[in-house]
Amino acid sequence: MDDPAARPATESTPSRAPLRLGVAAAAVCVAFAAFTGHMWEDYLITFRASLNLATGNGLVFQPGERVHSFTSPLGTLLPALFAIGGGENVELRALWLLRLASAAAFGTAVWLAMRSLLRTGVAPVAAIAAGVAWLLDAKTVDFSINGMETALLVLGVVLSWRAFAEGAKLWPCALGCALLEWTRPDGCVYFAALALAWLLVGARGPWSARLVAIAKPIAVAIALYLPWFVFAWAYYGSPVPHTILAKSGSISAGEIATSMALYPWRLLVGATTLHDLFMPAYPFFGGWPAALAWIARGLVTVAALAWLWPRQAAGARLASLALFLGGFYVAIIPAFPWYYPGWLALGWIAWAGVLHVAWANLPRPTVRIGAALLVALQAVLLACVAWQMRAQQTIIEDNHRREIGRWLRAQAAPGDRVFIEPLGYSGYYSGLKMLDFPGLASPEVVAARRAGHRSMAQVIAKLRPEWVVLRPIEAETVFGEKPELRAAYPLARTFNTRTAIDARTILPGRNYLNFDAIYHVHRRAAAAPAP
Repeated sequence: MDDPAARPATESTPSRAPLRLGVAAAAVCVAFAAFTGHMWEDYLITFRASLNLATGNGLVFQPGERVHSFTSPLGTLLPALFAIGGGENVELRALWLLRLASAAAFGTAVWLAMRSLLRTGVAPVAAIAAGVAWLLDAKTVDFSINGMETALLVLGVVLSWRAFAEGAKLWPCALGCALLEWTRPDGCVYFAALALAWLLVGARGPWSARLVAIAKPIAVAIALYLPWFVFAWAYYGSPVPHTILAKSGSISAGEIATSMALYPWRLLVGATTLHDLFMPAYPFFGGWPAALAWIARGLVTVAALAWLWPRQAAGARLASLALFLGGFYVAIIPAFPWYYPGWLALGWIAWAGVLHVAWANLPRPTVRIGAALLVALQAVLLACVAWQMRAQQTIIEDNHRREIGRWLRAQAAPGDRVFIEPLGYSGYYSGLKMLDFPGLASPEVVAARRAGHRSMAQVIAKLRPEWVVLRPIEAETVFGEKPELRAAYPLARTFNTRTAIDARTILPGRNYLNFDAIYHVHRRAAAAPAP
């Protein structure tokens, strides 16, 4: 049987298909944003710094405190640009402009990836099916429009993959790497996975030449990223974002080594974080069919191991091996959904190669049916997540967490401090000094945790904030660990949206909303000792 990876593109290849898929990807993002109105919690953490910069208060969360309270440089600077002039609902105006830029970035990524696959001879039915499934991917679409930097990261991944797939050309590689770093500090991990995959299965010639081909674009990318690195070091006193410092230390070196060593085995027969790649966000809350987890596990396992088939299409094999290598990193970081779309981009490119091989070796009606089922699954999941996030935005964000922030602003004194875990909505709409846990925007919390006050209860007892906002399970834990805090912090008000959630008879992923349905706001008693 002939090698499907060696077949050149034919004249029947639909030359306009990549552009159409790219336009469709951008359109799906805009439609999802219009339908759901979803504005992610973390966007408002970042945007508080963006707005302070736009209004002349510095690139900080709290004016007067130079704390690096965001992770993405571009994800903060672009909203700051869009917020110039301020005005009512400036956060929504900036978000919509960021959404449009992100939709264009995701559309460009899909267009470039599909164009490259078709030009290298991947069967049109395989590339188009994978492209449609990708542009319907719920996590990628949602995090491309909800205020995160996701679409820019995806574009950086695709630019880097395409550069390596076409021979590791200097400037394409350098621009891809630089965009990844300007998007996230861990952007270098995606580039490293692709670079290592290229060295192992894509490069030709002596190893010295291969390493030089990698080193040159990395040097250029460092030069392109250096201005931000120098600025952050000079402005904040460290080039490392405070958000990373706040999250560090949650897993020991031994646990990291164990997770990485067992990852390949767990990918096949155990449980690893990468298995959630094709699942909706936060699947561990429940509310999704059990069969979906097994389908997602199959999808990611096939995509991550497709490189083992030596006759795989070259670009798809590169993406598959990079995804497999990236699984070592995914195994040791928190299972937050915004970490997945960059790896999903590689996963769908790998699936284009899987379908390409299937098209050459299996009955074509069977492949068509399989591809159609894959696209249908993605469409159904996207519709379900859109319905879920529309309810999330209305019930939890707009009518609940935003109102907690506004209530705190009305009730608190200007210098009051608020202890809370979900920092975004309540922090932005209250405008108060926040002592968030684990300390994303609060060096006091990080200092307390490093001094041995590890739990919420210990941090509250140490810092004695004027206000404490807790979910019921957090309140039970805090007051159970330190009963004296119950008297020091009597209940001021309870915010409860369970009735509104229960009224939704059809709600996929319901437990995700239930997790934030109730918040207790406690105010420090006048008799309690001051900090």
